[in-house]
Formats: sequence, structure tokens, C-alpha cells
Amino acid sequence: MQTLKITLEKDFEPGIHIAHMEGAFDGSVKEPLVELESLINTCPEKTRVVLDLKNLSYLNSYAIGQLVAWHNHLVKIEGQIILAAPSKNVEDIFNILGISALFKIFPDVQTAVESVR
Repeated sequence: MQTLKITLEKDFEPGIHIAHMEGAFDGSVKEPLVELESLINTCPEKTRVVLDLKNLSYLNSYAIGQLVAWHNHLVKIEGQIILAAPSKNVEDIFNILGISALFKIFPDVQTAVESVR
């Protein structure tokens, strides 16, 4: 299975960060998450984080738990997680689990960013 790689665009625009995720997001990938988790846990109020899932091939219950935890944290500070460009496989998982009702999901990063400008 592919390892997870995360590339951050901090302050893509004021109050908006983008995290490009590539590979498989499961419980074995704690190291690549450190910088993203730190960003989310220390960001100021009303911060929006766009997760670019275009190159995310897989996620499991660990990943879903992380997404929900990040969502809950950001909601407390009036921020939000926005999901962009999930693959059909990933989007199907979100739909089956009902996660798609929790997050705004957009077909690409540009549309996701425009939605929160």
C-alpha cells in the first residue's frame, strides 16, 4: 500500500490553508500527519482547511476518525474542513458512512476555495 504524503500550502489566502493528500490514509501514517495536525490544532478562529483528496487512493476508519476530530475542533473555533476532488472510491466511502453530510465536498480545489472566500 502507498504511504501517505501531505503537501501543505499554509496561508494560501488569509485564513485558508490547503493540504494536498496523496497515497493511502490509514493508521500506519502518523508521521505525515504531524504538521497538518499541528496546523489545525493551533490555527486561529475562522480558519478553513481545504483537503485536496484528488490523489488519495484509500482511507480507512482511522482516517475517518481523524477527519471528524479535525472537523469538530475547527467547528469549535468557527472554522471548517472542506473536502475537494475525492476519487470515486473515497466519495463512495463518505456516502456509505454518512460522512458526506458532515463536510462540504467540491469537485476541485479551486471551487472549494471559492466557496469560502
